[in-house]
Amino acid sequence: MRFSAQRDVLNTAAQITQRAVAQRSPMPVLSCLLFETSGNTLTVTATDLQFGIRCTVPVNTMEEGAAALPYRHVSSLFSRLPEMEIDVRSDPSDNTIIFTYGESELVLNGYPAEEFPNFPVLPQHAVLKIKQSTFKDMLKKVLFAVASDEHRPVFTGVHMQVNEAGTLTLVATDTRKLAVCEAKLELPADRVINVIVPGKTLNELYKLIEAVEAEIEIYITENQVFFVINNICIMSRLIAGKFPDYKIVLPSRYVCEIKAAVNDLIEAAERVSLLVDPKRNVFNIHFQNNSLIFYFFTGTGRIREEITAELSGEPIDVGFNVRFFLELLRSMDSEEVIIQLSGRDSPAMFKPAGDDSYFSILVPAIA
Repeated sequence: MRFSAQRDVLNTAAQITQRAVAQRSPMPVLSCLLFETSGNTLTVTATDLQFGIRCTVPVNTMEEGAAALPYRHVSSLFSRLPEMEIDVRSDPSDNTIIFTYGESELVLNGYPAEEFPNFPVLPQHAVLKIKQSTFKDMLKKVLFAVASDEHRPVFTGVHMQVNEAGTLTLVATDTRKLAVCEAKLELPADRVINVIVPGKTLNELYKLIEAVEAEIEIYITENQVFFVINNICIMSRLIAGKFPDYKIVLPSRYVCEIKAAVNDLIEAAERVSLLVDPKRNVFNIHFQNNSLIFYFFTGTGRIREEITAELSGEPIDVGFNVRFFLELLRSMDSEEVIIQLSGRDSPAMFKPAGDDSYFSILVPAIA
């Protein structure tokens, strides 16, 4: 293999793909990036067998081939090479790659390319296409609710559904918080979709997609999902199991409803968070006519925050985990939020004012 490319091109491909490198694996080759040239295209791949990223970039190819190199060394190298054309050639006899830049040369030891696992074949047709901006906004609104407890794998993913009417729904929950976001597709999906995508995969996807009109293509097989954005392909295994029906936890009635400015709530909660016990993170809110009162007493001190709000129904006191409360509010792209309460110990619903496509549920906590 031999090709040449600008340093920035190589660095970008390495930085994108290294997100999928296996951090702990008995197979040393999984700590590598696979470089393959075909025509005047370089494909860089990384995978931990459950999750993978492939990125293609244009290069000047003199000889086609492939080589696998430890990602730590090669990604660090690309970020430190001078901004110039880099000549890259492999020596299959000893699995080395030689990088030539100007009058300098650096040699890295690698692994045989044939030891690197094959990247799954992309299905022929995408089942779903959606604007990057729309999908990124939806991910922002639900990812905070994904569970991190690996003992309950279903909750570590996002339930992705497309119904016959062409509505895409994303649902995430860790049983203490829940987020549901819907969007009507401009282009209908090829079929009804009902899968659970790992939260880790969607977190990495969120970092890569941009708030632009360009589309992201989604391909789904029996146990894998592929997201294709321009020259990047993200592959992930789906989570097996049945996602719980979130509708059974939705309150049927409310005793109190309040409308308040999202920024006011965030700023007040951030100040309260300075005093709460970091082991429990719980604070109280008193919902009353025309205002919300945040209050907390601790050995460190006390705080009382009052903000303007519109209330209908009965005044009520409720405790919340301040970290969850802030994560929920920061996920909203809205100036105002409506909070509906059905009791001191019952789940509270949060909805952006004037937007029925998204809501979240937060289970109260005892201060």
